[in-house]
Amino acid sequence: CLFCQDYRTERDGVKVEESFDQAVRDWRTTDAFDERTRLAAEYAQLYASDHHSIDDAFWKRMLAEYDQREVVELSMCIGSWLAFGRLNRVLRLDTACELPSHF
Repeated sequence: CLFCQDYRTERDGVKVEESFDQAVRDWRTTDAFDERTRLAAEYAQLYASDHHSIDDAFWKRMLAEYDQREVVELSMCIGSWLAFGRLNRVLRLDTACELPSHF
């Protein structure tokens, strides 16, 4: 959607690399992510699509890399973005929204 496209534009000299979206799709095998980032991607996928499979073994791996504060923050981010994306899709704002310029 236009919001996501705008989110990827340059901010203070920093821009998301063109290859980032492919790295996200290939989170299991990409060289672009370290193990901590790969674990966050796994968590996001499970959170969004199979939260019942998040078991004690997963939490053991997760808590070896993230403290409880980080887990809560990551969970809130994932939940917020999922809700925002679904709201935009349900209300069909993902094709109609117009954002102001960042000038």
